[in-house]
Amino acid sequence: MKKIFFTIVMFLCANILNAEVIKMTAYELSYKSYESYGWSDWSNWEDCNILVVINVDMDRITIYSNQTQEFDIIAAEDPYVDSDGDDVIKFTCVDADGLKCGIRFIGRSNGSAQLYCDYNDFMYVYNVRTR
Repeated sequence: MKKIFFTIVMFLCANILNAEVIKMTAYELSYKSYESYGWSDWSNWEDCNILVVINVDMDRITIYSNQTQEFDIIAAEDPYVDSDGDDVIKFTCVDADGLKCGIRFIGRSNGSAQLYCDYNDFMYVYNVRTR
């Protein structure tokens, strides 16, 4: 799993010119929202079976949930290792409605991987695995 994550990082950060599509399956979803008192707790994990496609040529991330979500990548930060020892890559994106958001891929030190979609007032996370 870590090898796949590093492959994603390499392709997205290096802006390779060759056609490259990376597919993953999201199998669990959790979310939280910003309320008047601050951030809510994360919801309980919900099972799902959602295709996630990263198209490097188009600088696009597409999540095929009930309503297809398309994110155009406008910037990518250098990958780093966080204080928990997890590999992280962050993207600044714009969704189909023109809203700016952040997308984070995290490769956990235990071998699992997650995709976070961060808006100002709402966040959701998918547990993902490669296809």
